[in-house]
Order: sequence, then structure tokens, then C-alpha cells
Amino acid sequence: MTNQKIISIDGGSAEYWRQRKLGFRLIREADQAANRLAEAPMYLHGGYDEDGDVIPIENLQPYDDLEEAIRAIEENKTAVSILVAQRCTEIGNCPINAVIRALRQQDEPIEDPVSNPLWGPDTD
Repeated sequence: MTNQKIISIDGGSAEYWRQRKLGFRLIREADQAANRLAEAPMYLHGGYDEDGDVIPIENLQPYDDLEEAIRAIEENKTAVSILVAQRCTEIGNCPINAVIRALRQQDEPIEDPVSNPLWGPDTD
């Protein structure tokens, strides 16, 4: 037997809509960070050395922004529940581990095949 939490939702409350708005905002910010990462240059101009050659500096800020946005989503249970409902496990090729874990728990069978005689090796 599984123990599932029953979540009571009051769709008319201001707190519910505040949490939903925050969750969708976090998802949108992560999506925008992923778009910035896709369009950002890999290297920035870091000045010149003594020979007059350009010193390239690796542009890590877009990566940091996306990681921070993903972390914010994982810390917000409403944003995670929105992404679980959409079965969206990554944003910008960056996995969202909280969503992956939640989906794994949902997809596990409710009953154990060993304890249920109807789930034997000869059944379809």
C-alpha cells in the first residue's frame, strides 16, 4: 500500500494564485536564461597582451544564470509541480532533478508484482 499526500487546493485564494504566479515566473526566467545561453558568445574580449593579440575570456555568466534559475525552480514546490504536470524534465538541456525524481515516483507501480498473484510471469 502506498502513502500519498492529499493536497487540498483552494483555487479561489490569493495565496494559491500568488504561488502559481511565482512558479510560472521562475520557469519563464529559466527559459529566458536558456535562450540567452544559446545566443551568448563563448568568449569575450579581455583586452590585449604585450604583442597586441586579443586575450579571450571564457563567457561563463550565461551558464551560471541558467544554473541559478534551475536551482530556484528546484527549491519551489509549485514550479516543480507545474513542470511535473507538463512532464518537462529539462530546460535548455539542463536537467531538473526535482522533476525527474517526482516523475520517477509517479511512474513506479502501485503494487509489487511479487506480492500480487495476478502479476505473475505468465500474465500479460
